[in-house]
Amino acid sequence: MLPGARPDVGPPPRFWAAEPRLGFGAWAVGGAGWGRGRGRGPHDESDRIATVARAAERGVSFFDTAPTYGDGASESLLGRALRPHRARVTIATKVGPHADPRASLEASLRRLQTDYVDLVQLHETADGWERQLEQLDALRQAGKARAVGLCNATHLQLARANELVPLAAYQGPYNLFDRDAEQRALPLCREREVAFLAYRPLAAGLLTGKYATPPVFSADDHRRGIYWFKGREFGRRRAALDRLEPLARHLGMSLGALALAWALARPGVAVVLAGARSAAQVDQNLAATERALTPDAVARVDAVVREAFPPPRASERARALAAAWGERERHIVERLDGGTSYEAIAASWTDRGQQPMIAAQVKVFCDQLTEQGLVISDAE
Repeated sequence: MLPGARPDVGPPPRFWAAEPRLGFGAWAVGGAGWGRGRGRGPHDESDRIATVARAAERGVSFFDTAPTYGDGASESLLGRALRPHRARVTIATKVGPHADPRASLEASLRRLQTDYVDLVQLHETADGWERQLEQLDALRQAGKARAVGLCNATHLQLARANELVPLAAYQGPYNLFDRDAEQRALPLCREREVAFLAYRPLAAGLLTGKYATPPVFSADDHRRGIYWFKGREFGRRRAALDRLEPLARHLGMSLGALALAWALARPGVAVVLAGARSAAQVDQNLAATERALTPDAVARVDAVVREAFPPPRASERARALAAAWGERERHIVERLDGGTSYEAIAASWTDRGQQPMIAAQVKVFCDQLTEQGLVISDAE
């Protein structure tokens, strides 16, 4: 640990609170990658500014953006929309793994029309990420940010980051389907008192329930390449949503509100970052804060998800064939025992400190094995 790295981090950052809160993820409202708008609508600038303003007026106090969201468009939008609310809101932005930290952050501050951000985060880890993080902390000490965070890292990198700088937050994907964070990152954040910021809590819109069949996105929409919008994974998730819908109705909530309320109920989560592209969507998201899920409701959600993703068992033939496969593939097959979760398999590989693995990669590989008749699922 660097001298003075942890003991005194100054005033508590404003994203720390006694209870988890709903934040605003500003990629969709201000950035590219979500399809083209047609005519007036949420993609019109005045409507997009109204979306952010609606969130601020409804009491949302955490806004997360990045210079890569629309090549600065998201930051510029927040700068205009949040200027009247700056004194009471938290603004978080990011610096890319290959960007010059000072130049990047200063450009962000100009677009955001502010002298400082409450949180500056390293967007991803790449070669030399430790030095990048230390430079972000130097910018914090210079008053250009109140706190430093990390995004999209392995738990090993997260632990290392906490030794290098007074790390205040970690941001990673997390929703009731995608739970890699529960294996290592969330427990580590709780242990080290690092705020966990959950993004993609609605699985890029899937958890709203609006897709009854696999959607076809435009070529400029990043969701076109997300694996859960197609194939076996879409079928598994859609089947789970069909079972969750009656529970949501019983609770007087939409599916999306149920998913957000579930994330808000998870131990260790500080902020749940939900995107919106209209004022109406802001209101829909905030419905999740009107009623906290009971432990029984959380358990019922978890039971549905657990039954939708039963861990498969490798056949004897798969185990025999795996002896000639690569190390990653053998690692997976050796742990396909019908009881070890996809997330646990991925985490145990990542523990080695090599190229990381996530549950999605395990699922895709298992689907390939299933097509060849090499795994057995108790659900079949």
